Amino acid sequence: MAKLALTVLAARKAANGMYPIFVRIAAKKEKAYIKTMYEISDLSQWYNGKVVARTDAAMMNKRLLFELKKYNDRVNAIENNDTYTATQLKLIAIQADKVTQNTSTFTDFFRKRIEELKKDGRENYAKMHEETLRIFLLSEGEVPFVIMNHITVEHFDTYMKRKGYSDGNRNIRLSHIKARVNEAIKYGLIKCEKHPFAYTKLPTSVPKDLDISITDFIKIRNADTNESKRLTLAKDIFLLSFYTGGINLADIVKIDFSGNEISYTRQKSKEHKRKDKVTRIGITQEAREIINKYINSKGVLDFGYNFSYINLCRYINSCLKRLAKELGIKSNISFYSARKTFAQFAAEIAIPYPIIEYCLGHSVKTNITINSYVKVKPQQADAAIRRVIEYTEHPEMFEDFINLRNQMQMMMM
Repeated sequence: MAKLALTVLAARKAANGMYPIFVRIAAKKEKAYIKTMYEISDLSQWYNGKVVARTDAAMMNKRLLFELKKYNDRVNAIENNDTYTATQLKLIAIQADKVTQNTSTFTDFFRKRIEELKKDGRENYAKMHEETLRIFLLSEGEVPFVIMNHITVEHFDTYMKRKGYSDGNRNIRLSHIKARVNEAIKYGLIKCEKHPFAYTKLPTSVPKDLDISITDFIKIRNADTNESKRLTLAKDIFLLSFYTGGINLADIVKIDFSGNEISYTRQKSKEHKRKDKVTRIGITQEAREIINKYINSKGVLDFGYNFSYINLCRYINSCLKRLAKELGIKSNISFYSARKTFAQFAAEIAIPYPIIEYCLGHSVKTNITINSYVKVKPQQADAAIRRVIEYTEHPEMFEDFINLRNQMQMMMM
């Protein structure tokens, strides 16, 4: 059986003249050493497995015992650990350290994830996580891994309810926390008999009415905005999203539009989608006319504004609200309305849901067996987008079909 102890090695003097303190693993007549972050300046400061003759000796010994317990627990958690050599046990024990360097609490672990999102260029998603962490800290403070359990999660959810957070907002915050909890469990940082979310269900929010009617869409499409650069940009970017199957702004600003088709992976879901990551669709004539107004030599769109992505979102949404006001549109409109409206129109004219999912850049979420054998092709998405555009150009031609389909659906309920 493996034995762990703290030790200092006279032969392992560091380049700075200090002596590192190690956790020694002894197993199968072999020894392996894990270097800790603690060190002493002289061998006389180490006696009988403890730091001595230093003003901070008590504190160092306390922290070293914590390190020893941490690695002891990891080794004891290894199934059949008596079959491994000391070197093998060391590799297993330090594996989590490679993933979670300088991480001592769940909140530190959360911060590290935010830093990774920023390095990946996902600033908007990182800001959402920063807001989640801010709320979590107000409720729970700095949380060690050992108490990141169902009690902490339930208390956090209760805190948000008491503060009046909507179901949708709570869903976002709890989803962020749950994702980080699952990562911590995977790396062995959280050990619990019951999952921390065992008694907490993610709330479901009522979908917001962000889509607009066919009448309001036609108002936007036909609006004369030539005298206002702001309103022209709002109209163009809204219609471009619609004419390309509801592409998000985060993707629009990164896509190469120089070819006859576009190929992209959604920024929002590229990390966790397991399949159908790439969406390919052809560029319609309606979309090309807008693209040609803004495309630069690199193939990406240049709107003539030196904004960060967040500020560009705010600017476009404010412009859209102003445009809606001038056109007498009462709907709660934002850039996201283009995506929602495309999906709604497609559903109304009976575009199959898997094709709508593909246009939106979603994975097809269904348990129907046939979807294990067939997949949506780009040309099917192109045909669907063309059909939706035809609906906006001649809605009267689809009116009888939509009414008949609605009646048939009611009869089946």
